[in-house]
Amino acid sequence: MRNTLAAHIELNISDEEELITRTQNGDTEAFNPLVRKYQPRIYNLIYRRIRNHEAAEDLCQEVFLKAWRALPNFQRRAVFYSWLHQIAVNCSIDFIRKQSRQIVFATEGLTINPDDTFQMPQTHPAPDDILEKEELGDIIREAVAQLPPGQHAVFNLRYREELSIKEIASHLKKSESTIKAHLYHARQNLQDMLRPYLKNEPFTAKELTS
Repeated sequence: MRNTLAAHIELNISDEEELITRTQNGDTEAFNPLVRKYQPRIYNLIYRRIRNHEAAEDLCQEVFLKAWRALPNFQRRAVFYSWLHQIAVNCSIDFIRKQSRQIVFATEGLTINPDDTFQMPQTHPAPDDILEKEELGDIIREAVAQLPPGQHAVFNLRYREELSIKEIASHLKKSESTIKAHLYHARQNLQDMLRPYLKNEPFTAKELTS
């Protein structure tokens, strides 16, 4: 399944039920036609939520692996695609939460040391509390996009590409002190922009120019 999406195939309800029964009875090959039928739809569902082709392919594979493992407990009262759809939604939410956690904790209540290491505050909201809503990933990306160009570039290189301060300075041909200053102001700006959302208040991204 990796790096390729199967073509859509036609299966009627009775075909699906037979394949599900055979899979539940231990016929692993019977699950493949179900994967081929629904893989494109599940991939598109995931991609619309996370906007990352490679990650969407990985998550698509994860969805069908989870479905295959859970199929013995599948209740026929549910429509198979609806059941599969919910697994995909849950996987997408988990992915967004994992991707968002680093940025949220990097911008909410953290202090910066001269060597650009983080210190967690003594108290902070539990991850499940501040990452409850699915749209948080989009909110964070929107906030990051509003950073001034210098801060935006440095922030992405540091937290998305995971480059060191020295590597970023070399890449951008700037001093390390300038890079640290950009990171500091980027975190402050993101903290200001994200604070209302983390307090369950309306979020409005504001374009920053300095």
